[in-house]
Amino acid sequence: MGMNDSKRKLITSFGIFLIFMAMLPSASAQVSLPREDTVFVTGAQWSPASTWNLFSPSQTWGTYTSGGFMYLPLFQYIAGLNMWVPIIGESFELVNETTLLVYLRPEAKWSDGKPITAEDVEYTYKLSREVGSGPAAGSEPYISDVKVIDTHTVQFTIGEEKNLPMFLLYALQFAPAPKHIIEQVYEKVGADIINWRNCGGTCDDIVSTESGDVRIDLPQVVSGPYKLYYFDELRIVYERIDDWWGKDIFGLPGPKYLVHRIYLSNEQALLDLRQGNVDWSGIFIPNVGNFKEIGTFYKSKPYFRPGAFVMLYLNHRDPIFQDTNLRKAIAYAIDYQEVLTKAFYGYSEQPSMSLVFTVFPHYRMWLNTTLAQEYFSNPEGRIQTNKEFAKQILAQAGYKDVDGDDYLETPTGEKIELNIIIPTGWTDWMIAADLIASDLQDIGLNVVANPVDYGAYWGMVNSAGYTLALGWTSSPSFYHPWDTYRYVLDPRLTPPTGNWGFYNNSKALEFLVQAAKAETSEELMKYYTEVQRLIYEEVPAIPIAYSVQWYAYSEKYWKGWPNEDNPWWTEVAPYREYSLPLWLTFGLSKSGEEIKPPQWAKPKDEGGILIPNKELLSQLTEVFVPEITPTETFSTSSASETEPQSPSEPQEPSRSSGFIIGLVGIIIVVIIIVIGARKLLK
Repeated sequence: MGMNDSKRKLITSFGIFLIFMAMLPSASAQVSLPREDTVFVTGAQWSPASTWNLFSPSQTWGTYTSGGFMYLPLFQYIAGLNMWVPIIGESFELVNETTLLVYLRPEAKWSDGKPITAEDVEYTYKLSREVGSGPAAGSEPYISDVKVIDTHTVQFTIGEEKNLPMFLLYALQFAPAPKHIIEQVYEKVGADIINWRNCGGTCDDIVSTESGDVRIDLPQVVSGPYKLYYFDELRIVYERIDDWWGKDIFGLPGPKYLVHRIYLSNEQALLDLRQGNVDWSGIFIPNVGNFKEIGTFYKSKPYFRPGAFVMLYLNHRDPIFQDTNLRKAIAYAIDYQEVLTKAFYGYSEQPSMSLVFTVFPHYRMWLNTTLAQEYFSNPEGRIQTNKEFAKQILAQAGYKDVDGDDYLETPTGEKIELNIIIPTGWTDWMIAADLIASDLQDIGLNVVANPVDYGAYWGMVNSAGYTLALGWTSSPSFYHPWDTYRYVLDPRLTPPTGNWGFYNNSKALEFLVQAAKAETSEELMKYYTEVQRLIYEEVPAIPIAYSVQWYAYSEKYWKGWPNEDNPWWTEVAPYREYSLPLWLTFGLSKSGEEIKPPQWAKPKDEGGILIPNKELLSQLTEVFVPEITPTETFSTSSASETEPQSPSEPQEPSRSSGFIIGLVGIIIVVIIIVIGARKLLK
């Protein structure tokens, strides 16, 4: 007698299930973790895990570029504290304007016990340059060579652009890989090493090459205190290395295990956070103040720390945006306070048109407040919404409704049809785009919001196939605002590395080049002032808001989360770049245990190991470095609620001399890689 359909379906389903189970990683039987030893994370990885390879252009969270728990840089900058953490690097010396020496910690070891040496640094740099991916990617114009001096000394030589700030940015942030492991992989697969997964036995690590598939059976060897333990489609598990080399310097992170859960929706992730099933979150949470069971960095608005700029980019390859009048009218028409309130829930404030990250005082010194007052009647350089003025600008430029459809045509009679692209599902940005489109309709422009899927969004941005786009900048680095000016204005860049608007202005480029070569702070300020004047006159792009670090936590199982009452660590979102999220875990204690921020996380003169900026800079040359309170934060009042400050002349740091003066006044803050960047913003 034949098998009935229900039995046949049951057996077929069971067979598929067995096949699926066979495909799971080999550690699948080991995923039952003690809750009291585990921190559950969400909001930093949005797709299944793929690779833990330092040379891969697309790394799984926890590897290096985002949430670097496995591979550590030589040094790490902490923006909010204005301090450096010496990690694998113990100290450095700028010998002259072309040569940097980095001295490695003799204690530093790979997880297999072998020492981390200058050979690892040199080999990693040269291989990364050869394959075009990895820690040296993007450094080509700024570093010309890396070579071994001795076991624990490595020499970096400046690149052909002679750009000292960018040279230091790439050199100090460099992360070495274990030569004794990597060279074995390279010998087998060559340049296809970028496709190696480096899963250390938790998967079938097979690399496809032109000559066939190659199996790599090597252990996962790391420099950080965590390594991969298990992964599947919905989670990534890292296990602490209890004999980590840095234990005597830094101690150990609190959690034995870190588990990143991959959710299909923010709603489920939020529910689990509220119930204590997630401990550390990097997701967007509307009306977060309504959830008393959730902790945030600030107890009240803005709740979250700032991260970068949210921008409205105008496509300068579209002939319509060659008219400065149209760009200015758009900037004046936007109701910034409505966007901040309705789209971003009051989590942010309106940024300065200058593109100076003024919410941190160590950046604000580069804002020419007198110039800002001259253009915008306030020293912060915030453009004030004025739709009537916007209409007047357009009318005087010859824009008018020719065909009676209530929308303006260009002075030559051409129709204006604009749309603002944003990724589908980014609800806060979708609301912002709708509000901005409505504002522009109010002044007679035919504009609509156009949500598209993320892949299409990037395709349109990269190919200049859009008219308006909500986008972002990289976070401020140690040479801000030069870095942001370069990101927005440098015609040598294209998306996603910068210049999303395809702006091409020879004056802007000249100011950038000269600012990078400035030999006094006065000279540097002169070029920054010219850039700010150009931005005010040209309006190449429009800053809408500060993006924020999405950071929320549950104290059901873990205590010691950084916040305004415990501000020992300030770079708190789990998706932050490099090792920034890692160090937060060193201050976590199990619920019921004493909360003790790590002793090392203090300046050296207070018994810690953190190196203040001014100490580093004074080691190089005499530089004016303003006194900054590390925990100072941005105002929680909106621009409309705060009386404008009286105008003041730009600060004039004292004159200094020598090759390093190009760093003058630099307040070394957040070293960034443009990653996927939305992680900073969502």
